[in-house]
Amino acid sequence: MNKHTKKWGSALLAAGILAGVAVIPASYTEAASTKQQAASQKPGISIQWNGKTLSTKGVQVNGSTLIPVAALRDSLGIPVSYDAKEATYTVGSGYNKLSIRSFSSPPDTYVSVNGIGTRNMDAKLIGGKLYIPMSLLKDYLGINAQWNAAQKTVTLSKSQLNPITVTSQTLPASSNAKVSYKVKYPQISGSQLNPEAQQAINSVLKKHAEGVLAAGKKMVAEGEATTERPYEFWNDFAIAYNKDGILSVIMQDYSYLGGAHGMTARKGYTFSLADGKLLQLSNVLKANPNYKKFLNADLKKKVDALQGGEGFDKFKELKADQNFYVTNSGVTIVFDLYEYAPYAYGIPEFTYSFAQLLPQGGKPLAG
Repeated sequence: MNKHTKKWGSALLAAGILAGVAVIPASYTEAASTKQQAASQKPGISIQWNGKTLSTKGVQVNGSTLIPVAALRDSLGIPVSYDAKEATYTVGSGYNKLSIRSFSSPPDTYVSVNGIGTRNMDAKLIGGKLYIPMSLLKDYLGINAQWNAAQKTVTLSKSQLNPITVTSQTLPASSNAKVSYKVKYPQISGSQLNPEAQQAINSVLKKHAEGVLAAGKKMVAEGEATTERPYEFWNDFAIAYNKDGILSVIMQDYSYLGGAHGMTARKGYTFSLADGKLLQLSNVLKANPNYKKFLNADLKKKVDALQGGEGFDKFKELKADQNFYVTNSGVTIVFDLYEYAPYAYGIPEFTYSFAQLLPQGGKPLAG
């Protein structure tokens, strides 16, 4: 993201978007109206919370159900704040916080969870109101969301999360004018946790962060950092799934060595809270012994379509230790930067619902 991109007037946006009224610059209205007309938009989606129908309505755009941020704040009690300097809204609290940054040229928004981008989960400004997709509520804000197509209604309720506490820790490291470090990692605790399982999970997550810091220090020792182009190393995490005795964590690492751009790596860790075991894709999809056949065929089409003759290797099959993470939406397969597509594409991720991956009646994480 370009920090120097022009921002909308902060006072105008703060008043308009959070209050849910149509108060935005005319220049944006003209550009956005053309964009919105091209989209398939269905207004008037009812929202129910704790058995009560809210006065605010959701919308559907190109098949995606969107919930107004004002309703999350006013009816669900989810904290919403605005940083005028960065033109960024923060939604949520605790270990997962959504950041929604607004840009005026072209009119757009960028959504991340603790700095981790959410591909295909874009917020939208419609008629001056800020909306976020239902999937973000389900995957990162601890809210169940059920869509009833016949009644055009979304029913929201609090998710039954694992009885654990997740805290953010930062590894100590000295920064200076030539290098900066900010390496985080989650640690879990809970009275109902097996102490050995808790220790095993925490050890894996801390070891990941220690590896990031160690690699950074090695690069600094071997490189030529300057005050004009200082090196940067940071890490953050998001909790993607925290239910049913399963914890799935996304760890994202970033390094910048003074070149044209930095490098980002994303790693998923999925654990069984019962014994602290680090789960593989085969554990998650145990109910479908043929999951590899389906995924290999589908991923080949999708991954090869990204390449556009750039000379990257063709996709062959899933790795034995395939990188992935779990959300309420399903399983997300993750590949590395440059592994199959140009840098400009970003980190390739492909999400499959459990309905796609498991037989009818089959349960994820069975056994």
